[in-house]
Amino acid sequence: MTFALIDGNSFYCSCERVFDPRLEGRPVIVLSNNDGCAVARTAEAKALGIRMGEPFFKIRDLCKQEGVAVFSSNYTLYGDMSWRMNEVYRLFTPNVEIYSIDESFLDLSGFEHRDLTTYARELRATVGQWVGIPTCVGIGPSKTLAKLANRIAKRHYQPNTATFETRSIPPAFVRRISRPIAKRNTAGSCRAGGILAHKVLVTGRPLRVRRGAWPVTTRCDQRKPISLK
Repeated sequence: MTFALIDGNSFYCSCERVFDPRLEGRPVIVLSNNDGCAVARTAEAKALGIRMGEPFFKIRDLCKQEGVAVFSSNYTLYGDMSWRMNEVYRLFTPNVEIYSIDESFLDLSGFEHRDLTTYARELRATVGQWVGIPTCVGIGPSKTLAKLANRIAKRHYQPNTATFETRSIPPAFVRRISRPIAKRNTAGSCRAGGILAHKVLVTGRPLRVRRGAWPVTTRCDQRKPISLK
């Protein structure tokens, strides 16, 4: 079996950029419910030292000083963009499993005769052209390893080649790169709420995770950055 995990880069921020191209290249963050803390950051915002979950009152002055575009979260918009992306995925494979609002597993079993890296790049290009969201793709013989490959693709992100496939790399390399990830996740930072053991990362055996519910809001006002005056 072969799986791909595709997800949107800085998804909430990328959704905001789709409808305001002037934000391209500008640091952007999206805040949590009630504008409490940063829950999405572009690469430019990360470079300023803005951390995930950082309370907005602590970074308000920095955002004003550096010209950061700050948005309240709009889950109606993000949910719609997520639906559009998954419709594109289904043109490439009929078996799509929605993992979270910005992540989906694609079952590529039966596609092994193709160059999967090229296929993934075609997928990314189509999503970018039709929906406007930049993505990364990880490919592996299990969902666990596809997730790991996706993480590597993000770490070495290049706009035209943001894909990574574990099939052609030695098992020793997989073990080496999985150790720090397993260690961090054991500390409780696993996004899905489960614990990724090193053995699971290496063997790719099924992993039971706890799925959290995504908050939904009906706020659908006109999208404008928050005034920092």
